[in-house]
Amino acid sequence: MTQLAETPMSVDQFLHWQETQEERHELVDGRPRLMTGGSIAHGDIIGNVFSSLRESLRDKPCKARMEVAVATPRGNVRYPDVMVDCGPSAPADHIATGPAVVIEVVSPGSLTTDYLQKPRDYASIPTISTYVILNQDVMRAAVLRRAGGELILEGEAMGHEGLVDLPEIGVRLSLADIYEGLELKE
Repeated sequence: MTQLAETPMSVDQFLHWQETQEERHELVDGRPRLMTGGSIAHGDIIGNVFSSLRESLRDKPCKARMEVAVATPRGNVRYPDVMVDCGPSAPADHIATGPAVVIEVVSPGSLTTDYLQKPRDYASIPTISTYVILNQDVMRAAVLRRAGGELILEGEAMGHEGLVDLPEIGVRLSLADIYEGLELKE
């Protein structure tokens, strides 16, 4: 069982503490927050996105990552469902050094966090140029792009014909591939 810290934690304290926990947490405003488990659709979408990105980025300097943290300048630690990291890394690293694209799969219970809180956190990391929010119940992707110090909604892709362009890493994701194997509304 998780023993939550009573005093606010720094990023380093949190990462050390997280290594001793059975469940995964994010650090928000100095406090660990338990991450909930996802649905089958959530997991399948993450797997499909990771596979597509991994293949598209083969032999390129940027790498698709899962279960790697991003740390914000104000001390929050987030675990995007999938990210593209273009920074240097070592196998034992726990934090991405150059996250460029972050992708979250939103569920009804994470709407506020994924649409309101995480864009502020991700916008505070200068290397992040794009934040993609995928709906787990409908074939829909919201694409937020950096505009100065903010991530602003650029547009949405929907349905089997929808595409998510990620020119910063030279990749185009098809919603048909992202949602492969799932029978969802378009």
